Amino acid sequence: MEFTSILILFFFGLIGGFLSGLLGVGGGIIFVPIVTFFLKQLGIDGEELVKYVLANSFGTIFFAGVISTYKQKKFSSFYPKQIFLTASLAMITSFVVSYLITNQNWYSKRAFGILFLSLLVLTLIRFVIMKKGESIEVKDTKSYKYLITGFFTGIITALSGLGGGVVMIPLFTQYVKLNIKVAAAISIGSIPLIILPVLINYGIALPVEYINELQVGYILPHLIFPMVAGLVFAAPFGVAIAQKSSDKLLKIIFASLIVIVIFNTIGNLIK
Repeated sequence: MEFTSILILFFFGLIGGFLSGLLGVGGGIIFVPIVTFFLKQLGIDGEELVKYVLANSFGTIFFAGVISTYKQKKFSSFYPKQIFLTASLAMITSFVVSYLITNQNWYSKRAFGILFLSLLVLTLIRFVIMKKGESIEVKDTKSYKYLITGFFTGIITALSGLGGGVVMIPLFTQYVKLNIKVAAAISIGSIPLIILPVLINYGIALPVEYINELQVGYILPHLIFPMVAGLVFAAPFGVAIAQKSSDKLLKIIFASLIVIVIFNTIGNLIK
């Protein structure tokens, strides 16, 4: 890989890592487009492109989640019970759906793009139209709501290549009634657990097209590691900024980011 490509990946790792720490979204809305771009440059297309994009987006998101969670714990913004409840069902549903994707060719590039775009649009609409309500303390929330959130998050995660934050944060803030900072902390803590079984699926799968002799299944370390290097620097900084930011500012940043990615995704679908 050329040095310029490594720098570009590192740069997007910085952006994705910062947003992961700031918003608790895992960074998938950054990693999916950039991973797609580089894989297309390598000549990968069709159903194989979808599998490679999902695998390497998940690989990067996993590290983003681990790094951000560690920093959240240092800030005493760590909620192990809620994280476990959310991740428990999500791990099962994400594993089942990712297994069906890696072992079949039913999930096309266009279907992936349309689903990815639809999720972003729905998330944006919910953020725009939702009314500001009273948030409640974590200790007063119902356990079953985390299980329900996790069930749907696992399915969407496996299908979209996102870490699940775009599903969890709206559900945590509107359904569970948490404030966005607590929602982000639980979301980012759940992401590595949700991603792990999916990564195992892609790591043991046998690709139709091989790109690099060092790849592990569909996972390409030479693509992931430059972004992870950026994550190491930026994710803790994002967490620190989030602790000092208002809920309103975080919501504006989250919505603005989604708008940018929506236009980028539409452009890719039109091509």
